[in-house]
Amino acid sequence: MFNLRGFIYDHLLAHGLPPSLKVIGDHFSWTTSQAREIVASMKIGKAVVPHPRTGEIWMAGPFAGHRTTFEVHAGNVTWYANCAWDVLGVAAIVGRPAHLRATCGDCGDILDATVSGTQVEPRDYVAHFLLPAREWYQDLAFT
Repeated sequence: MFNLRGFIYDHLLAHGLPPSLKVIGDHFSWTTSQAREIVASMKIGKAVVPHPRTGEIWMAGPFAGHRTTFEVHAGNVTWYANCAWDVLGVAAIVGRPAHLRATCGDCGDILDATVSGTQVEPRDYVAHFLLPAREWYQDLAFT
């Protein structure tokens, strides 16, 4: 039996972005169309979400499937998060000291922080969420 979810996250941790449908297909000896269908049928909720138009991996929570303004840098790899909340989740999964970089959605300023273990410096940043957490997955593109 194949472990698609494990392959996605292993690739993501090694390369910073999830594998394309072609890479998934090549790895499991599937066509790109078969990979698209299988990713779409995974039905693992909010963990791995295919893009509604392309079928490529849109997010593999808490990682974004594309470059965003929420970045985690460690060693020679950069990972991307979907939001300010997820950038901390990415740093936790990476599990080593990291540099966080984000763009303030209000003023456009660059926000830099470092994380090591459970400590984030500086500690005076505040994140604002437009919606309560219970509504985040009603419209992922907006949230």
